[in-house]
Amino acid sequence: MKHIPYIFFAAIFFIACNNKPGSFTVSGTVKHALSDTIYLEKLSYESADSKVIDSARIEKDGSYTLNGIDSQQNLYVLGFKQNPVVILINDGNKIKIDFDLNGFHYPDINGSDATRQLYAFVKDFWQKDSVLSTSYYQLDSVNKQPQKDSAYLMQLHQQYTTQLNALDEVIVNFIKKSNNPAAICFALDKAKGAVAPDELNALAQDAAKRFPQHSGIAIFKSALTQSMQDETNGESAELLNKPAPDLTMNDVNGKKISISDFKGKYLLVDFWASWCAPCRQENPNVVAAYNKFKNKNFTILGVSLDEDKNDWLAAIKHDNLTWAQMSDLKQWQSAAIDAYRFNGIPFNVLIDPEGKIIAESLRGEMLEQKLSEVLH
Repeated sequence: MKHIPYIFFAAIFFIACNNKPGSFTVSGTVKHALSDTIYLEKLSYESADSKVIDSARIEKDGSYTLNGIDSQQNLYVLGFKQNPVVILINDGNKIKIDFDLNGFHYPDINGSDATRQLYAFVKDFWQKDSVLSTSYYQLDSVNKQPQKDSAYLMQLHQQYTTQLNALDEVIVNFIKKSNNPAAICFALDKAKGAVAPDELNALAQDAAKRFPQHSGIAIFKSALTQSMQDETNGESAELLNKPAPDLTMNDVNGKKISISDFKGKYLLVDFWASWCAPCRQENPNVVAAYNKFKNKNFTILGVSLDEDKNDWLAAIKHDNLTWAQMSDLKQWQSAAIDAYRFNGIPFNVLIDPEGKIIAESLRGEMLEQKLSEVLH
């Protein structure tokens, strides 16, 4: 996760709509300007391009005035040629923004509640993302050491998971509570790096219901739906309704076990790893599903993409994964990847008692819903 100075996320934003049609003015003062000309540009959802709406000379006292007209609420940037500085939303007719590029952090904003709301989110997001990045690099550094302290590594994993959950909460709460669809579009894009795909889809669907005329959210929802369909129609989906490929690996005690050993039961094959934070986030849901259905001809087989056995065993114990586990300890060189054709974890498949794959990528509520459907 990287941070871009001056809170400008250049290539990611969105045409949106909500406000009444009309003109608007952006004025204010700028100190330590990079040039004597300031630009107002509208960001695009479909591409990384932006469109110059207006430009103005900066007066000797640092004041400027820019004008725009728009039939919809959009995301704009204010700044200098090829160097945008401030992001804003045109939810007011007279917006005033003062900023100082010498030690710049956040601008002073008046006349735009949506922009103030957006910057409050950005500040909270940036702080938590920065902390999370530090933990990630700590984890990466410890993992590269030839001799690792398993207890310390597990502590770092727990810290990282807690921080990831905190970032997730900030994003989800903002999207659910905001009444500004342009700001919601901004946050939905940020969610793509921190929120599980099924949760992100639910957020986008809910936002589209709240703002049914909002083109930006509609475009985001459409793109997300297409992405999920592409994933479902990808190579892994070729296995649906077909016999599950067999895999044989060592369990936690070094004994060989196979997927075929579980024929006669409904089996969830759960591909995960101790170092995978989203996997660790999902584990409580998997534990809950196992405890609910384990007496209904159902069980789970964990297949780990770990490389270090101690890390693997420590994560099993910490997350209370009481079902069978196996791994070839080859991380991304694992035989599981070629057999089941996935390119990211967590990933799972549900196999029926005859050994046929009947579902895949079941997470959160989707897992319990599918199990309730097949395990009467």
